[in-house]
Amino acid sequence: METINGTIQSVSCNEGISKTTNQPFTRWVFLINDKKYSTFDKDIGTKFKAGQNVEMEGETDGKYWNMKTMKEFAGTVKVASGAPQSNNGFTTMYVSYAKDIYNNWYNRLTNEELEKVNKTLLMGHAIQLVKQAKEAFE
Repeated sequence: METINGTIQSVSCNEGISKTTNQPFTRWVFLINDKKYSTFDKDIGTKFKAGQNVEMEGETDGKYWNMKTMKEFAGTVKVASGAPQSNNGFTTMYVSYAKDIYNNWYNRLTNEELEKVNKTLLMGHAIQLVKQAKEAFE
């Protein structure tokens, strides 16, 4: 079983009729870490939205990667409404950098380490690192 962590960039829903079974289906496609993952599981498809950090488990079966589970990433950090905004209304690149650093650190932890780590503190370290880098180039 493989575990993948990332942020949902977009979600789309496709309905159709199976060519092999002639039965209707609904498939949800999640764009996560610039890669598409799909599921026919209605609970997963309707629960998760763009912007959420998630952890998926699945396995490769031939040329397809089958999603078995998806849950909100334990390290999800909700950006406060007062977060710095760019001219286009999105959060600044600094928020994105901190989240990227956090996700990279989090993904490197073992299951044993994940049980012990203070996720808020880990995000605080990522924010401090981005602040230091920003100040160094100002």
